[in-house]
Amino acid sequence: MKKLPFILLALLLSLSAYSQKGRQLSKLYGENSYQKRGWFFAPGVTFMPGVSGDRFETLRGEGELANDTLYSGRFNPSSRIGFYAEGGRHKFVDNLYLIHHFDYGVHYKMLRGKEEYSGLVNATGSLVETNNSAKFSEHFVGAFINASNIIQVADKIWLNNSLGLNFDYRIISNRKISGIYESIPQSFPDPALLQLHYKFGFGFKVGSGLYAMPTVETPILTVYPNFDGKSTLHYFSSDYRPIIITLRILFLDKTADRKCVGKDTSGGKHDLWGKEMNRYNRK
Repeated sequence: MKKLPFILLALLLSLSAYSQKGRQLSKLYGENSYQKRGWFFAPGVTFMPGVSGDRFETLRGEGELANDTLYSGRFNPSSRIGFYAEGGRHKFVDNLYLIHHFDYGVHYKMLRGKEEYSGLVNATGSLVETNNSAKFSEHFVGAFINASNIIQVADKIWLNNSLGLNFDYRIISNRKISGIYESIPQSFPDPALLQLHYKFGFGFKVGSGLYAMPTVETPILTVYPNFDGKSTLHYFSSDYRPIIITLRILFLDKTADRKCVGKDTSGGKHDLWGKEMNRYNRK
């Protein structure tokens, strides 16, 4: 697993080199009738797999309770499917080092997961056998911005690698617990989150001014409230990794019709066709 990023990087470089061989690829954007910017929207789904996985833990007390077992059992965190939607503006750019595309907008995000525990729990001074079940479903609204690198691999196909920031604010929280949780420590994310994320996409040019791009996104660093290097979220007694899968639909704005082009530099006489066209007509 540690070699996976290097394998992916080598694959991307190989595809990039292959795309440069042979004939020149057609441009993905830049038609005369369309601008390099436009709107986009993306429906999607979210997943919250447990990072800590199926595990066995034992926790003992401190001080006078050092010999007392607080709990001893097996945790099993897992994901539940949630919904996602985003929309905003985007723009293709040229000659900006490794950046070829920018986008920004707003989103709605639902994160859902569950945790199961089976084992012993210290309740009222004695160990009690229990089977616990806990679920969470949280709703966020927020904003984001992304900067992307494009690797074109065919006339109408490209690979998209993005780094971005997302700000999320929790508006609804539903958490349900069944079983005995008194002696098992629990914690949850703060209502407001600022994260650095990575997004990978596989883009297609559907037609002039229209694109589609399936993407996969996950946070790589939490910036606020705790800049501690973590990219996961903690619910109940387990860590979870948010994964967002979307289908982006991108449009380009049409270029405005220009019936009269050029500046009036003839002392009041407007040059409708330009000097080159007039020279051709005179001939």
